[in-house]
Amino acid sequence: MTAWAATNPLRFGLIGVDSPHAPSFTRLFGDGITGTVPGGTVVSAWKGEAAPDFPPGRDRIDAFADEVAALGVPLRDTPEEVAAECDALLVVASDSRTHPGYFTRLAPFGKPLYVDTRFAPASRDARAMLAAARTHGCLPLAGSPKRFTPEFRQALGDGRAERIDLTGPLPTQPGHPTLAWYGVHLVDLAVATLGPGCVLVDAPAGERTTLTWADGRTATLGGEEEWSPLTTGHLTIAPGTTRDFTIEAGPPMLTGLLASLVHACRTGTPNVPEAEVLDIVAVVEAAHRSRVTGAPVRLRR
Repeated sequence: MTAWAATNPLRFGLIGVDSPHAPSFTRLFGDGITGTVPGGTVVSAWKGEAAPDFPPGRDRIDAFADEVAALGVPLRDTPEEVAAECDALLVVASDSRTHPGYFTRLAPFGKPLYVDTRFAPASRDARAMLAAARTHGCLPLAGSPKRFTPEFRQALGDGRAERIDLTGPLPTQPGHPTLAWYGVHLVDLAVATLGPGCVLVDAPAGERTTLTWADGRTATLGGEEEWSPLTTGHLTIAPGTTRDFTIEAGPPMLTGLLASLVHACRTGTPNVPEAEVLDIVAVVEAAHRSRVTGAPVRLRR
């Protein structure tokens, strides 16, 4: 894996632009020097391919592509063209079903490759993607922007917690049931807090989802189906010691993530450990099985 020298700004390329993150990332990086997040700049983009059964992509891709182009980013005909002229790649396509295919097409370029928020739709896809990264010397990058916010990082402190209770919006989309759409942000925060190793997922309909670790630590996740900008968390650090935090969605929430991507590319170190990436996908998958069957699901280890 290549660690890029801290000299000129990293040239990032966008892959799939049907997400508001595409223009937001472009604006926040700016020219790579004077932007809100220094060290990188978006220099190329591929529009992507929106599935007809996926409204967020189908209905937004043209508008976001126009917005990115208006910011001075040229739109290329293929993702490979983008990869050839960039130092690192950002898969910001919102449909997670496209991520495995995009990743395996781009991993052979051997460049850092971020997959936005919903890394993969299934564990087998995530494992195959990470295997491709190892084969081609591609640095895999991941993570919800929420895990990199100062509100969460300050509440977590030294990183040791016994429990976390999270509440946030839980809308779904076609192909992304239960926690697979917006709920993945809560799963990401839970795994960022308690680490990999969740062994049991219980997601009864109409109730909070409970995640249990082998040592008895727990996380609960809940919220309403209607979207709202706020995510709240209640951390139990030790008996009698708790900390609360609130994260508001919007462009400022993205700055910590983008800084982590620049740092990871410079150092050659993943911004999210592979074990956590795999656990997040496995928990989302198990939550849907639990919701469908009405029974807790034990994760295989």
